[in-house]
Amino acid sequence: MANARFFGHASFEIQLGGRTILTDPWFERNPVEVKRLVQPAATAESFKKADLILVSHEHFDHCSPLDVQTICSRTQAQVVGPEEALMNLAVNPRLKMPVSPGDSFSVLGLEVEVIAAKHPQSTNPLCFLVSGGGKKIFFAGDTYEFAGMTKIDCDLAFLPIGGTYTMDVLGAVKALKLMRAKFVVPMHYNTFARIEADASDFEKRVAEGTRSKPIVLEPGEGFTF
Repeated sequence: MANARFFGHASFEIQLGGRTILTDPWFERNPVEVKRLVQPAATAESFKKADLILVSHEHFDHCSPLDVQTICSRTQAQVVGPEEALMNLAVNPRLKMPVSPGDSFSVLGLEVEVIAAKHPQSTNPLCFLVSGGGKKIFFAGDTYEFAGMTKIDCDLAFLPIGGTYTMDVLGAVKALKLMRAKFVVPMHYNTFARIEADASDFEKRVAEGTRSKPIVLEPGEGFTF
């Protein structure tokens, strides 16, 4: 059994294989880059335990130096991500694990596969496929759908639906038709004006047009799978 908790945007806490994984932690309430319409359901200071932090790419809403540094100082979590993102983080170099598309490795009892995302606005965007405790999750980060998704088989997928440099609702549904995911949680939508999307429309389209079961989470809510 595994668990995922949504904090908003692309930030999740995942309990998998006895480990705690955080994805793209971004907890700024008043970022200078954009007006945040949906506030995060956590702060960096609220984490007392984290084993692994996955950073998908270098953009401010996915790689927040202050948040990652705060979490690492409290938990000594390993930070996995592209070199272009990790170079922005003032954390102990021993905690940094730079990775590239095609990498596959074991860390803390988890199996991690690194997949190239389709997000041309970033230098080296990544997706992650992580296995542990008999479960497998796919964290898409920022990406459009891509042909390689036919190779992805997972229990739970986290997919962006907000459009504007990522998949929109229709793109995410198309992605689910390419891949095999038992459950899907939409992310990266409604946080700011450019990525507004209708989660109920996504939920309906997924339920009617794919083999995946949609799970729509509000910030702070969790899901056991």
